[in-house]
Amino acid sequence: MSEEPTFERFLAAVRGTNPFRSHRITDVGGGEATVESIHKNAFTKLVRVVQDAAKEPTSIGALLIGAPGVGKSHLLARLFQWAGEDKATVVYLHNILASPERMLRYVLNATVSDLAGHRGSDYTQSRLYTVLNRAVIRTGALKGRRMMTGPREIDARKEALARLGAKIDPQNAVIPVLNAFLTGTSLASLGDAGAEKRAQAAVLWLSGETLGPEEARLLDQAAGEDGLALADDAAVERVLHVLSHLCALAELPLVLCLDQIDNLDPDAVRALMSYAHALLDRAKHLVVIVSGVKQSMLSLRTGEVIPAAAWDRIAERILELHMVSPEEARAILEGRLDAALSGFEEKEIEEVIAARKRDRLFPLGSAWLERRLDGVQELRPRDAILWARDRWEAQQDRLAAVGGKRWLKEWPGPEGGPTPPPVKLEDVIDAEVKKKLVEGTTRRRLQQASLPPDEDNLASLTHHLLARCAGKGGSTLLSVEHATAKKRGKVPAHHLVAREKRADGVIVTTGVTFLCAPSGHGARLPLQRMVEDTKHTDKRILVTDEERRPLRLGGAGKAAYDALCKLGRQRFLHLHLDFAGHAELDSLVGLLGAARSHDLEIEHPRGQYRKVTEAEVMASFERQSLLLAHPLLRELLTEEIVKGGGDSTPPPPWDPQQTREHIMAELSWRLGLMAKELAQIFASRKKLQEKRFPEVWSHIKKTAQVLHEEGHVHATATDDDLFVQLRSRK
Repeated sequence: MSEEPTFERFLAAVRGTNPFRSHRITDVGGGEATVESIHKNAFTKLVRVVQDAAKEPTSIGALLIGAPGVGKSHLLARLFQWAGEDKATVVYLHNILASPERMLRYVLNATVSDLAGHRGSDYTQSRLYTVLNRAVIRTGALKGRRMMTGPREIDARKEALARLGAKIDPQNAVIPVLNAFLTGTSLASLGDAGAEKRAQAAVLWLSGETLGPEEARLLDQAAGEDGLALADDAAVERVLHVLSHLCALAELPLVLCLDQIDNLDPDAVRALMSYAHALLDRAKHLVVIVSGVKQSMLSLRTGEVIPAAAWDRIAERILELHMVSPEEARAILEGRLDAALSGFEEKEIEEVIAARKRDRLFPLGSAWLERRLDGVQELRPRDAILWARDRWEAQQDRLAAVGGKRWLKEWPGPEGGPTPPPVKLEDVIDAEVKKKLVEGTTRRRLQQASLPPDEDNLASLTHHLLARCAGKGGSTLLSVEHATAKKRGKVPAHHLVAREKRADGVIVTTGVTFLCAPSGHGARLPLQRMVEDTKHTDKRILVTDEERRPLRLGGAGKAAYDALCKLGRQRFLHLHLDFAGHAELDSLVGLLGAARSHDLEIEHPRGQYRKVTEAEVMASFERQSLLLAHPLLRELLTEEIVKGGGDSTPPPPWDPQQTREHIMAELSWRLGLMAKELAQIFASRKKLQEKRFPEVWSHIKKTAQVLHEEGHVHATATDDDLFVQLRSRK
């Protein structure tokens, strides 16, 4: 049971959370407070671009640029929120890493995963299902039918979608699969388990996956020797073209947001922009928004990493964000304070209402902000939020020192305070790196559809990290090669080939194969190639996504796997990677990319902000042994076998249902809470010893993630914590 809000609860909230802790967007679907007047013209132009693409049979490229911290991701978040009001279908793609040859296929995989979601049992809640139903209704193809729940109505939808397909998919290649998804999802909602499998097979095919004979039969198609899959880039494009056209017919135009592309390596940028150029030239009713730091994007253009023709197409509309005025900075801070404190005002906590009437910036203080802005003509939104974060922490220190009543009576209190002891630059960098890695991993966990199981993505992430370590001291790795299939050549036996030098001087060659096949048929050929590779490698490693795509084996695949196991653990290792392992690789690479694009900053010394370089990030990885902490990377950097293991943490001694009720009750009267504050309240009620707080905090975060996946709350990763909000029920 939650306690009624009181002044003491308000003081606990001030002590336990900081509404200015997050100064960058990590989740465009989050409910973070925004100020509509900030970058209003740019937002209006962006909305107009989407509306223009919906009306005309053309596609539009838009380039969003500006300095780090000026608000680019915030603007995309506003667009996402606007689109959610029945306006558009926005797909947000971040840290898109794949080999250049498979970049378009990975974009398709991530897009379909985002539209369909990662839980096959709940496709009726997906945006793809909504788009298909709206398309057949808005175009009149259903001939007056609107409410469709029974088998006859489902057949009517199938026929209506087929009629639409005759116009937008003349080759009849994509619409039949979309119809399998539509009818399969509809019948599954009526309890047909077989229909649910058909919908899942359709999603796999649309994502560019390879289907075996069983899955192909569900789609009324036949699988060849190599399985059933999209044959080439033209087929991949065709799926995206049909999806964009259907979104337009549903009056929900498709928008692909490629955020922070300057975080990628030049080869990846070149491939991604070339594919974006081709999509824009050939698709209809599609918007592609490319976002990045202005300086980095212009360097990519002048260095011809982005060809002139591709630049002209993706930068058809250029939106440049600038710094904000002092008045706008104040509005940003007021907006966050309103969101953080409104629950206490609504519950008529007199002390809070009185303080806010005296000063709308309580507990920061208008006088404090005026001093900070003295002589400032313009600034980044990030700067204002960082100032407010520090000011809130100073008020927390004052509150802890003098107590609640005196703190409020003497507010804002004396200026300054004890000077904090100097902190070494390396320690500040290490702390920031660790927090951002936790944040990135948690963000992917909360948005699993944004990081679909993908062999090439896993290989590319691993290669990206290992290549930086090859030949360096502290590791046994000499070199690593990322092998990719040629268009007409033989498929390589392994994705990666690494050469290591053992302590005894022996050179060991290791082949690494990533396998995310959805069927036993898809696993057969990769495993057979591993068995046949007897001349090129001394050791073979198989990496599977154990959580989402556990290894499935048919007869031939099992025989090949058994043959590999007979080689012994010194010559064959099967690493079972869970989702966290995939997300950690993504977060490590993403942090290096943020440093590359000058978008990773620290405060050192106090009150001064500086950018962290890629070299400094890599040095921090080494100091903290962050790469060696990952089971796959450790295996290839130390020439030792590491067993993959699950979470062996014992369950907490509290009733899980009690924890869920605690979170939901606390959120019922607040716009949002940090998990740390929820944990502090929980620990206080349970009268737990202080040494057990880390255990409680971890338990609260895990429970909040479960509630997020179930749709009860919305959790946003913020450094090493979560900001949790009650999800609105429409």
